[in-house]
Amino acid sequence: MQNKFQNPELTAEQQNLYNTIIALQSLIESATLNTAEMSQYTDMTYAKKKKLVSEIYFKDKKRKEFYACKDGRYKSYNPQFIAPSEKELVQKLYDYYFNNTLEDIYKQWVQHRAETQIVSQKTIEEDIGIWNRFIADTELARMQIAEIKPVHVMKLFQIWTGNGKITRKDFNNRKSVLNGIFRHAVLNEIITFSPITDLPCNTLKFKLPNASKKAYTVEERAMLLSYLKTLEQDAYTLAIQFAFYGIFRVGEIKGLTWDTENENIITIKQQLVEERTLQEDMTFSHPHRVLKDPKGNPFYSIRTEELPEAGINILRKMKELNPNGKLVFMHEGRPLTTDTFNRRLKKYCGELGITYLSSHKIRFTNASMLFDAGVKAIDIQPLLGHSNLAMTQHYIGQRTTERDSTEMARILA
Repeated sequence: MQNKFQNPELTAEQQNLYNTIIALQSLIESATLNTAEMSQYTDMTYAKKKKLVSEIYFKDKKRKEFYACKDGRYKSYNPQFIAPSEKELVQKLYDYYFNNTLEDIYKQWVQHRAETQIVSQKTIEEDIGIWNRFIADTELARMQIAEIKPVHVMKLFQIWTGNGKITRKDFNNRKSVLNGIFRHAVLNEIITFSPITDLPCNTLKFKLPNASKKAYTVEERAMLLSYLKTLEQDAYTLAIQFAFYGIFRVGEIKGLTWDTENENIITIKQQLVEERTLQEDMTFSHPHRVLKDPKGNPFYSIRTEELPEAGINILRKMKELNPNGKLVFMHEGRPLTTDTFNRRLKKYCGELGITYLSSHKIRFTNASMLFDAGVKAIDIQPLLGHSNLAMTQHYIGQRTTERDSTEMARILA
């Protein structure tokens, strides 16, 4: 076990005691010991931990023994912990003082979210990216979390923002990762409060965001569709064209099936996603494909859509290329991948001199086209598979004028 702790507030004797504990723990973990030797070294380690913890914990306290509750548990104050036994309380305090750097808790937080699946894998991957780029190499990451004070966090915030180096959105993304780590530490009684709470972030300066483009223009859409028809018609060129004739997520296109007897109607009943497993080194395994319900509440996201003739012709062409496939869009016998879909889309945009927008922005494009053509937001909502109108309004922009309903297939034809 690596000695990663160096606290200038420890006396030389206490630092030697800590180093001895590290050596004993390394011996227990790596050496071949019989039962008696294991018990002897374990007891020795606990005794030294108790001595070190007691010297730190009782330094400024009048009471020199841990508080024993009437129910047999043991309790500490400042920091406050409660444990079934004195030995377990000593271990909690030892972890509090020595075994919990911010990086340690970050890893625990990531593992907890991956195991419980309380957030999506995509969110976890994004948060890992933020940690690696903006936090991992900072002094804060190496500090014991119990030693981190609001001033330390504020110092990092000021380094990030400077005199307007990043946008507020970028700042909030980084801050949310720290928030999650500190909240995890509080909930697991590693610390008693989060040092990020109530920091005066209103004093920070932010860069004004660039106007973000969320949709292709009608002209760009027409250019792409025209150009794609001149290329070899494989599953990817056809899938990109198909995306412009409905309001689909790319995962829904990848997982699409089609009933040719009712060919102008498709049912969005599943999506194909690439999932990866979090590994011990905080990286993800190679992706494996999984069919799932469409994203969101299945009551809304499982839906039917009527296709324009151009969309139906694409499905017919795919049936010719892939007559026996379980899924409509398959390339060389394999399902499509989102990465390749977007890589192809980016390539074609570059060849046309069009600003590249990802597959998801095609949903913005088509929803906005419908709205501009007169379809009410409340009628676009079920086509998007949204459970609430507010999300739909985000897709179609901040428009409020309501107009008469217009048939989707005619608009996107």
